[in-house]
Amino acid sequence: MMANIIQLPFRGAGATREDWLHFDVLLGLTADLLPVVSNLNATISPNSTMQGLGKTPSRYNGNRQAIGFSQWTQHRATPEEIESWSKEQDYGICLQTRTIRAIDVDIPDAEQSRSVQDFIAARFHLPRRTRDNSAKFLVVLDCPGELYKRKIKTAHGIIELLATGQQFIAVGTHISGVRYEWAAGLPDEIPPVTPAQLDALWTDLAAEFGIEAPTESGASSKSQKLAEVAQNDPIAQHLFDKQLVRRTERDGRVHIDCPWEAEHTTETGDTSTTYWPAHTGGYENGHFKCLHAHCEHREDHEFLDAIGYVDASLLSEFEAIADAPAPIGDAQADTPKFKFKVEPAHLFTQHAQPSWIVKGVLPRAEMAVVYGDSGSGKTFLVLDLGIAIATGAEWRGIQCKKGRVVYVAAEGAAGFRNRLKAYAHEHQIDLASLDIGVISGAPNLMEKADAVDVAKSIVHSGGADIVVLDTFAQVMPGANENSGEDVGKALAHCKGIHTATGAMVILVHHSGKDSSRGARGWSGLRAAADCEIEVIRSNDDRAATVTKLKDGEDGAEFGFQLRTVVVGFDDDGDEITSCVLEHTEGRGNARSRKKIKGDVQKLVVDTLTEMIGLDQSGQGIDREVLANEVVGKMEHDGDGRDRRGFRVKRAIDGLRDVGVLLANGCKLVLVGNA
Repeated sequence: MMANIIQLPFRGAGATREDWLHFDVLLGLTADLLPVVSNLNATISPNSTMQGLGKTPSRYNGNRQAIGFSQWTQHRATPEEIESWSKEQDYGICLQTRTIRAIDVDIPDAEQSRSVQDFIAARFHLPRRTRDNSAKFLVVLDCPGELYKRKIKTAHGIIELLATGQQFIAVGTHISGVRYEWAAGLPDEIPPVTPAQLDALWTDLAAEFGIEAPTESGASSKSQKLAEVAQNDPIAQHLFDKQLVRRTERDGRVHIDCPWEAEHTTETGDTSTTYWPAHTGGYENGHFKCLHAHCEHREDHEFLDAIGYVDASLLSEFEAIADAPAPIGDAQADTPKFKFKVEPAHLFTQHAQPSWIVKGVLPRAEMAVVYGDSGSGKTFLVLDLGIAIATGAEWRGIQCKKGRVVYVAAEGAAGFRNRLKAYAHEHQIDLASLDIGVISGAPNLMEKADAVDVAKSIVHSGGADIVVLDTFAQVMPGANENSGEDVGKALAHCKGIHTATGAMVILVHHSGKDSSRGARGWSGLRAAADCEIEVIRSNDDRAATVTKLKDGEDGAEFGFQLRTVVVGFDDDGDEITSCVLEHTEGRGNARSRKKIKGDVQKLVVDTLTEMIGLDQSGQGIDREVLANEVVGKMEHDGDGRDRRGFRVKRAIDGLRDVGVLLANGCKLVLVGNA
């Protein structure tokens, strides 16, 4: 008489939330659970290697196409993943047979299938999974240890032990379209069976129903186990997938094509470059080794980058996102709070416009960089701008939003003191009326404690809208300005000061050796800035140019000059001088310096400047005379053809093209002297 089958409630093609909770919480099998797309009408992704639906671990991608669950034998599910999977009604439950094993009776003959069922039931009372359109069934048991797949061939089918590295569908829909069912309902417990008891049962089943000797596919020797390590190592599998493997060894080694083979100086053999999978060759995490001297210094991460390997764990969180079902209806109450929210375009355009401290120059933002060569006047520019902000006055015809300024005079308190005196004397203002605070020390922004102290001091003094760090180099002593790690650390502390005070942090910085390439050091500094201003100088002419503005149009230029003034006398009665900034309209001569590229162009401009200073005609300098003078100042390396004349001619043509030089017949003049 057939046992009573309790029907599971049908809710979609997969498992219900209660089903997931049963296997997750009641049976405690969280880590061994996986999803399987049980909707047989689902679309398989064209990029997937899946052969069918409903049989192996799988899930939906972001386009709601079914894809295989990558490296599922190594995956251990989390409660958060179970919670996510349980919300998708198309997902059935797949159970890995790591400790919970299954005896899968794949016998369509009803009589023999019933005989096997009775034979097992006479020895153990095991939960049984069935389906109503077939005599085939599966029973489960709890048997930890090192077990491998076994098979018994019978007259009408096979009996298979599903063990380590395998799985079965616990809840879901069979590929025939009917749902899997459990006799007596979902199991409340899975009985333990010792390895010895299982061996005895297996021996008896083979004797009773087998028509040939049973087989076991597990590793039975050290060499086989080592070979399996390579099969289960994701890096080794990547090498196989990319067809980079030349041969393998019994000890697990995988000989590969070296990514830098073209750079080898000697012949490359089949075993010259080797990958040791994890836990082989004494390497816990795997290791690459190339015998060629050219590659002996290369580290594992360089090999991984070169072969294009990406650790699956780095992508697991993104894959989990793809599993999340699309929101149903207008369930706004369940909408999570994202840091980077997707916003409809019509709502996005309704946001308030960016606010400014100095419109078109300084936005109300996080950080700005003002840079230039030593002596360019960048500190005077920032002070001039800062005082305009502190007083709420106009600056170059632009109304400034009044705000408090804190100036960190890290490069020299005495010099900054004189600049303030010079400004006050020149403009006849009382320094006590200026909403400006000064920090006369040099905090080390490589140290979090110093950055915190600066922030606390600013807040305690009344806050700030602008914080100037003059110079950036002085507040990161001992750090490598070319290192993203060092500069990034200092910038993080600048961000902390902004967060604590709400102030824009202005970094006064130096140009690099090649001023045409921007500020000195790490290129990421420019990317981090909301605003960048370059200050350049040519003789007495100076110009400030807005070279970057995240939420505005860059390119604004402001010419200026510095005039020396007396601010006092020292103990010997000698004058103490500083400078004040005077706004100018002319900026062409200063801008011409920016267009100069390379040592030869610079030498041409310097030489022409000298020659014009000595020339009494005012007509300019003959092109050939200038070229010969410049060539005479250049060294010839004596190796091969002398190309100095060609390089000078190209430099002169280049300077004419960008407007630095102006030709009047065969005479040349500098644009600023035209």
